[in-house]
Amino acid sequence: MAPLRVLHVLHSMNCGGAETLIMHLYRGMDRDKIQFDFLVNVFDEMFYEREIESLGGRIYRMPFLTRVSPPVYAHRLYRFFRTHGYAVVHSHLETTTGLILREAKRAGVPVRIAHSHNSRFTRTGLTALPENLFKTYCRAWIVPSATKLFSCSELASSWLYGRHAAQSTLLPNGIDASACAFDADVRRAVRESLGVRDGETLFGHVGRFNDQKNHAFLIEAFRAFAADHPDSRLLLAGEGELMQQIRAEAAPLGERVIFAGLRRDVPRLLQAMDCFLLPSKFEGLPLVLVEAQAAGLPCLAADTVSSMADLGLGAFQFVPLQVEEWTRRMAKIPPRVPDAAALVAQKGFDCRLQARKLQAYYLESVGGV
Repeated sequence: MAPLRVLHVLHSMNCGGAETLIMHLYRGMDRDKIQFDFLVNVFDEMFYEREIESLGGRIYRMPFLTRVSPPVYAHRLYRFFRTHGYAVVHSHLETTTGLILREAKRAGVPVRIAHSHNSRFTRTGLTALPENLFKTYCRAWIVPSATKLFSCSELASSWLYGRHAAQSTLLPNGIDASACAFDADVRRAVRESLGVRDGETLFGHVGRFNDQKNHAFLIEAFRAFAADHPDSRLLLAGEGELMQQIRAEAAPLGERVIFAGLRRDVPRLLQAMDCFLLPSKFEGLPLVLVEAQAAGLPCLAADTVSSMADLGLGAFQFVPLQVEEWTRRMAKIPPRVPDAAALVAQKGFDCRLQARKLQAYYLESVGGV
C-alpha cells in the first residue's frame, strides 16, 4: 500500500525554527506509512530541499498572495487542492492558514490542520497596518475551516486561536536530544575551529537576522558587557535581511563577534558556547532554546518569550529587555547542566516521540474520514 501523503504548507523550507521542527518530524516518520509533501512560496533552492527529495518528498511552488493578490492566490490554492487530491493538509503559515484551510475545505480536503508556531504578527507599526488587517481577516477563517488545531505552546495557541485556544492540542517542539548531548571533545574541536581560546567565555545566538530576533539589542548588550570583560566573545549563527546592518553595528567590536553564517551543525556549535542568549521581541516556543538546554547551556531569554521555554533544568532565566539587566545576568552565568539531553528527552521534547504522536494522528484522522 502506498504511504499517506500529507501536504505541509509553509513559506519556505529554509532553516527557520518551524522548518527545522518539521524536518525532525519528517525524519522520525515511518515513511512506508507517511510521506510529507510541501507547498511553498519561494522558487530558489531551499536549505532542506535536497534532503526532502532524498526522503521521497515532493515540493510544489506557488507565488504568495503578496505577489498575485489575495483572490488570485485563493483561486490557485483551490485549484491546487482539487487537482492533487490530498486527504491531509497541514498549514504552518500562521494567520494565512485561515485562507489556506478555507480553500482546502472548499476543495473537499477532509483533514485540515492549523499549526501555530508564533505569538505575534511578525511586522508591526503603521506601515504594516493594512497587512495585519488582512491577516486578522484570515485568522477569523481558521477555526471554521480547520478539523484540528495544533500549537507549540499555550502562548502560541492563545494568539492564533483566541477564545478557541482550549480546543487546540499542544505539540511541544521536538529535537534530536541525543545530537545535542554535551561532548567535551566536540567542544574543543569547534572552539578551535572558531578561534576561541581556552578561558574565553563564548556567548551564542542562533536565529534569522530579522526584527523579531532583536540582534540590535543583542549587540548593544554585548558591547556594554564586553567593555568590562575582555575575555568574552559572541557567536551569531544565521542569515537574513538585517545581517549587513548588524555586521555594521558589530564592526567596532572586531573579532570579538563571530558571524558563523547559515549552519547545518547547530548542535555542535552549542557545544562550543558557555551561555545562550535569546532577546527576541516575541516567540512561541523556540526550537533552538530546547536544543540549547539539551546541550546543558545556561540560557538568558527575553521575558517576551513563552514561559514554556524554560524546561526546568535550573539554568534558565527570563530577563527584561534592558541592557543593564542583561549585562548583570551575563556576568553571573551558572555552570553547564550535566546530563541535560537525557532530561530534556524525558520531559517529552524528543522529536521521535512527537513524530510517533503525529503519525498516529494522521493515520487515525484519515481512517475516520
